[in-house]
Amino acid sequence: MNPIKYVKAAPLSQKIFYLSMIIFGCVFYTTAIGNHYYFRTYAFDYAMYNFAFWDYAHLHASIIPCNQVFGNTHMTFLQDHFSLTLIYLVPIYWLLNWLTGSYTLLIIVVMLILWSGWAMYRLVKLKTNDEWLAVFAVLYYYLLQGRYSAFAADSNIFIMVCCLIPLFLLWFELKKYVACFILFILLLFSREDVPLWFVFIFIILAIWHRKDRKVVAYCLAGILLSIIYFVILFKVFIPLNETPGKPYALFQYAALGKTPWEAFIHIFRHPIDTFKLLYTNQSGNHDFDGVKKEFYLVYLISGGFVLFFRPQYFIWFIPLIAQKMFNDDQFRWGITLYYCIPIVTLLPISVFLIISKVNLKWIKYSLAIVLCVLAFSVTTYKMDIHHRALIWGNTTKENMFASGFFHPDYDAAKIHEILKIIPDDARICASESILPHLAQRKSAYEFPDVEDAEYIAAFIFPNFYMIDGDTYENELHKYIFSKQWEPIASTSSFILLRKIPVNIKSRNLLDSIECGAETISTDKLHFAASDGELMDNVDTRDSSMKHSDNYSIRLNKNKPYGFTYHGQNFKPGDILKITVFKYPALKDTGKLIVSCGKNFYKVVSEGKIVEKSDWVQLQLYITVPNDNSDFKIYVMNNETANVWFDDIKIVKCSVRY
Repeated sequence: MNPIKYVKAAPLSQKIFYLSMIIFGCVFYTTAIGNHYYFRTYAFDYAMYNFAFWDYAHLHASIIPCNQVFGNTHMTFLQDHFSLTLIYLVPIYWLLNWLTGSYTLLIIVVMLILWSGWAMYRLVKLKTNDEWLAVFAVLYYYLLQGRYSAFAADSNIFIMVCCLIPLFLLWFELKKYVACFILFILLLFSREDVPLWFVFIFIILAIWHRKDRKVVAYCLAGILLSIIYFVILFKVFIPLNETPGKPYALFQYAALGKTPWEAFIHIFRHPIDTFKLLYTNQSGNHDFDGVKKEFYLVYLISGGFVLFFRPQYFIWFIPLIAQKMFNDDQFRWGITLYYCIPIVTLLPISVFLIISKVNLKWIKYSLAIVLCVLAFSVTTYKMDIHHRALIWGNTTKENMFASGFFHPDYDAAKIHEILKIIPDDARICASESILPHLAQRKSAYEFPDVEDAEYIAAFIFPNFYMIDGDTYENELHKYIFSKQWEPIASTSSFILLRKIPVNIKSRNLLDSIECGAETISTDKLHFAASDGELMDNVDTRDSSMKHSDNYSIRLNKNKPYGFTYHGQNFKPGDILKITVFKYPALKDTGKLIVSCGKNFYKVVSEGKIVEKSDWVQLQLYITVPNDNSDFKIYVMNNETANVWFDDIKIVKCSVRY
């Protein structure tokens, strides 16, 4: 059949459905692929997923190398979640990955989201015999807030699992029990919490078909199989997969117990305390006081209030809400990341089956439109981070219409060109947002865990959430100015380093300026540095103390500034290592400073003694900012007591691709 003629002949409701799928497909693919292209995907989790995907495709189940930065030196992907989902997807790896590379899993996720929308449409249409209501259900499904917050988590198994639930329900309603059973088994092996979810899904299915004893028997068998598998999973499969000394760590419900069995007993022994956990902050951190409340308000306003007209639909939300609110991780309680995806999956089915019972069509369709408007309004309102309970971070990853989505503060296209330099089989270390693009290889570590890497690819600005910015920059600069590594390409925000092979001389990519107060310019107004560059404040020259040769500079309250260099030859993105010797070694007096207008200022007053003397070496690493007007490097002492400085050295790494 000609698809164009088929669409033209289709009723208006179907045409709107097809158009909606196209529009949302474009939005979802642009969001997912755009985030990855612009380096907003993260090593944890997306680099781990890409490594495991590549690893399984090559018939391995290796230790995840990028996880070593967290101290997990013997952790496979199965030890993070006992899931076989990526193994199921290996055929798609060989079908697409040669072309789509590290984007493959994102493409699969969006494909599943669209497939789930089609299944949602078919299911609601089948259950209500109302095609317009099915169209509104899909629109509602794609407008709920959790659909967009999930993009902040890149690719995740739970997102994939939730996308297949509408398909399972559709096949069950169509009495395709063989296909349904196969999908059920595949889903059981997808995540360790899925069996409990299915217990409650089968309860709802039994309610739907309570007059059909055969179907109810199938549902009871499904409940029994889910419980049996859940017990076997935690008693056999997970312990067999554990590394000695590192037990399974994802059962994070300290308020209930250490194991699923302890939690089960606690719920029945302490029902009131358990119920309180649904709305109270058990962490003790008051920053999270409003997170649970926000979740309930978002989904009640978005249409959850309709559930009160058919309370039986609360049943299949029980394990989902409990899993969120009982967890030790406060971020799971709220509306961030993918933790609302199961709610987004079941809420449209529940809500639209409920309103389908309204007899008057105009009221029914009006309610459907209102629900879509409410979902859209709440979603757009919560796109603004200032309208959230947790106001740190940003929502750019969730919103392709955000001003910064296509315009990050770095040249993404140039960085992609540089990454092509790295051989496919090279051992690499990369910073958090770079690593997902390079993780499909045997050895891929997250910076600053360099291990035996041959290349380091890293953003110059802090790009690892586990360490502070100064520590990150110091670690990176240590390699940039190391004799064992050479920078081979860079932009103003990114640098690629290559380890220098033994017995191979590196290219001289570092320029240096040195000044020891020994040489004065011919006009007697400046110090003359090693390459002829000039430094101000020659009147501070002194011979009473020196680190080397005959002179140093002496600073005090009357003459507070010395060795002032204006850096006329520096460009944005140049990386500088600045050192100077100071005497005496007091931390509160005498500073090495780099400044640039009002927005850039770095200072250090403490250092380390590197020789058998009382002189201490101060050291600063900086990256020249884009706006480098009035750029200055200088030393200062505005105290009464004298401080001497000597042998200032500025090493510049200036590499371009």
